[in-house]
Amino acid sequence: MTTAATVIDRTLRQLLSGTVEARNKLVSTINSGATSVPVTYALEGLRVGQVFEIDSELFYIWAADTGTKTLTVERGYNGTTAAEHTAGAIVTVNPRFPRAQCLEALADEVTDLSAPSHGLFQVKTANIDYNGSDTMINLTGFTDIIDLLTVSVRYMTTDYPIARKVRLIRDLPTDDFASGFALRFDQGVFPGRLRIVYKAPYVKPSSESVDVNSTGGVQDSVTDILALGTQIRLMSPREVKRNFTESQGDTRRSDEVSVGSVGNSFSQLQRLRRDRIQAESSRLSRAYPTFLSKD
Repeated sequence: MTTAATVIDRTLRQLLSGTVEARNKLVSTINSGATSVPVTYALEGLRVGQVFEIDSELFYIWAADTGTKTLTVERGYNGTTAAEHTAGAIVTVNPRFPRAQCLEALADEVTDLSAPSHGLFQVKTANIDYNGSDTMINLTGFTDIIDLLTVSVRYMTTDYPIARKVRLIRDLPTDDFASGFALRFDQGVFPGRLRIVYKAPYVKPSSESVDVNSTGGVQDSVTDILALGTQIRLMSPREVKRNFTESQGDTRRSDEVSVGSVGNSFSQLQRLRRDRIQAESSRLSRAYPTFLSKD
């Protein structure tokens, strides 16, 4: 089991590379509507105008009481969702890579991996009864098919011969074919139960608790690619930010971190990601060859 949270944790370990961000702890549980946040330790870094993170929610600080160590905040900052947080939860000060942003990048990466240019997919199966006479049949319940791998017919209990001349037809009128997809038979097929094996896209995670393997369909061997791609998506805006002409905050000299150094770092990650995608695409092609004749 690999959850989105597991991938995000791996991504952050690799991006931060041992960098320790300032932290604190929540004194008591707060609900989703609370605007006063009590913390355990001194307000190091927790100043007016700063941002902190608890779980996947960002908070903006409007006021800070150093005596009571209590912060007056705006909840759900920068598009995050206000939620309940339990006593003892970690407060991360000005996180370099907020977890909500990591989840968005991960979701984009999962979607992108199933693009035709990458060739990665999950394998799904379905059974449909066929009368042996229709040349086209609706693929009931299909919403996510990329392409067919095999279509076989149950001839006997232990015999499923493959139907060779079968095509997938897309974008059909839903008045006639409810799913918009249909199988077209270009030669006769015995009536019986059809066993359809097909390629489907990965499903992007909607929360950190989602299992990217069992729910998202991502093979366990592909999870390292998710972390690589998420890192690239998180790093790419940082070189853009460096080139802002407005005043800069926490800067470093160009001889310490030259222009393009961030770009060079994620270029290396891009090459590694590309190589890993090619390797996994080849593995899937060998494991699931297409036996259909579409001529």
